[in-house]
Amino acid sequence: MAEGEEVPDFRRAWAVIALSGSLDDATVDQVEQEILHLGDPGARLIVDVSELHVLDAFGVDMLVLLAHHMQRRGGLIALADRHGHVRRVLENNGLEPLLPLFGTVAEAMRGLEDEPPS
Repeated sequence: MAEGEEVPDFRRAWAVIALSGSLDDATVDQVEQEILHLGDPGARLIVDVSELHVLDAFGVDMLVLLAHHMQRRGGLIALADRHGHVRRVLENNGLEPLLPLFGTVAEAMRGLEDEPPS
């Protein structure tokens, strides 16, 4: 680690979830049930969507629901996408403020550490 580089506060609850394949009407219910149980108060959640090949309106809705769930609990969420496939979907729907997108999980951790909870 470079001198002066900030290290995330690991005393805080952190979770990283990696999604792959499809997040669509066929899979969203199962994923939603798994991740809505996450999120201690003040937690930071990173959803790695780098290997997601299909993201339809149902998947976008689920991510929005998850972001609101995290906010209600005083936490934060960010997406990590090495390939940038999800960026266009977020931009087209005006969701970047709600679902900040970073290139890597490490960048997302640093980005969430810098943000105060909403």
